[in-house]
Amino acid sequence: MFNRFVTWVLPAVPKIIVHKVARRYIAGDALDDALATLESLSHKGFGTTVDILGEDTVELGQARVAASQYVELIEALAERGLERNVSLKLTQLGIRIDESRAFDELKRILDAAAQNDTFVRIDMEDATLTDKTFEFYRRAREIWPRVGTVVQSRLRRTVDDVAQLASEGADLRLCKGIYKESRENAYQGREEIRESFLESARLLMDAPRARVGLATHDLPLVERLRWEIEKRPGARDRLEFQALLGVPIRSGLERLREEGFEVRLYVPYGPEWYAYSVRRLKENPDMAGAIAKSLFKRDRL
Repeated sequence: MFNRFVTWVLPAVPKIIVHKVARRYIAGDALDDALATLESLSHKGFGTTVDILGEDTVELGQARVAASQYVELIEALAERGLERNVSLKLTQLGIRIDESRAFDELKRILDAAAQNDTFVRIDMEDATLTDKTFEFYRRAREIWPRVGTVVQSRLRRTVDDVAQLASEGADLRLCKGIYKESRENAYQGREEIRESFLESARLLMDAPRARVGLATHDLPLVERLRWEIEKRPGARDRLEFQALLGVPIRSGLERLREEGFEVRLYVPYGPEWYAYSVRRLKENPDMAGAIAKSLFKRDRL
């Protein structure tokens, strides 16, 4: 009830208050803010992937600007000697407007990635885009092999998708998924989603050519994953744990690093922080209570 109340009143909350919450999870408005955050996280021993906020563009000019910003980001990471790993959304590049033009913008980013030896992760969005995302991912790998994508254990189809992608040697981020989907397309219960996550993780661990980022803030699930990894010591070199910047599971992340696991943080930035924050809360009211409470915490890790 409290979570839904927070979500309901959010539009009436002054932006300055929302910003105090959002800044825990977002590196800042500008590229320089992101670079400073990345340098700090690198010194603490964390891997990073960078996302420029913005999705569901409504005109192709916005998509062109977004692609240019990614090229600028990739070149800045190389110039500063920071880890070159970025994440992007296809709706930001205009896939819902013009698929051909969207792929052209993606190709611009991939060309810059190839010139600067940068890994590119194509994020997954709602279920209406799953097939198109996989199609773009496979086409992208023909241009630049250092490309990965994302699968969501919430979707009923994911175990089958993972089996196919694992056989192709894919690099996948495995997450639960934040989008609210229909019962026909997606599991609704917490344990169902966890079991789908575990089954997908096992498939990826057992596939010798696949790589996986286990992206979850669910610490009981992390414990079950650690048990699965202990049974497959050969898989450790092909996996890492991932988390969003600012999610308050610092002790869990530190424990994983102490045990020798790679831990990567997802670092978003950009002026679209308000729309991003409101949209995420509306899509998943269960996050609202935790985010509201985090207003009183300062550390991002």
